[in-house]
Amino acid sequence: MIQWGALCAAIAMCTALAALHRDSIVERRLALLLPVMRSRSRWRPVSDRDLEQSAIPCTQTEIAAAKLLGLLAGAAVGGLVGSAVAFGGVVAMACGYAGFVLPSVIVERRAAARRQGAERPIATMFERLEALAGMGRPVETALSAVARAATGSSLLDMTLHGAADAYALGAPLFRSLAVRAHAQGLDQLAAFASDLERSRDLGQGSIAVVRDARDAARSRRRARSLEAAAKVEGKLMLTLVLCYLPAFLLLVVIPLFLTLMDGLFG
Repeated sequence: MIQWGALCAAIAMCTALAALHRDSIVERRLALLLPVMRSRSRWRPVSDRDLEQSAIPCTQTEIAAAKLLGLLAGAAVGGLVGSAVAFGGVVAMACGYAGFVLPSVIVERRAAARRQGAERPIATMFERLEALAGMGRPVETALSAVARAATGSSLLDMTLHGAADAYALGAPLFRSLAVRAHAQGLDQLAAFASDLERSRDLGQGSIAVVRDARDAARSRRRARSLEAAAKVEGKLMLTLVLCYLPAFLLLVVIPLFLTLMDGLFG
């Protein structure tokens, strides 16, 4: 009970200190210009981009509630588990912290996985773009056509479709694509669009940029394939040790050992 009281007192003290924080002069003046800003929560458990990319149907308020619920549940479980040991309070605080950060970790991991899953479709898009540009089609028109095709990644499709829609309304295609890709965390696509815009401003050929991006994507794919192939030997060895070695010992080594012992001492 003493540990629980200390934990509640610490939470109350932190809440009181947060309540005593006053707005700065700049924040008060901005609130006069935009009163809606006062109604928005200052604390964001996860970034809005990660929450959107994770495809979890939750709001920032629901994530914050899940974190507080995880804190209480983790502290309760830690208190029950730690009651059997001498450091029950430490176990309760550790479990409470784990429950508090778990929702944020889940959202961030899912968003990072979706961004990483867009790398292969980006390489495929480079192949399509190079094929159209190599036939003599302008890179800007070819990119606009490729952006309308499905890539298999909803995150990449949303970025490309947004840039294509902006281009249809008269916005520069390369700049729109660079801004949208950077906002979504697709650094490879953002760098490619920036290189295309730079080559156009300098009056250089954009087809060279497309082919360089395609070759770089092929090199990265080849490197990932070699890395995955290098891990196969270790996985096969682990499979051999965990699956076949016990059976080999039970069926061959142990009977042979028992037969030898029976022949020596029988």
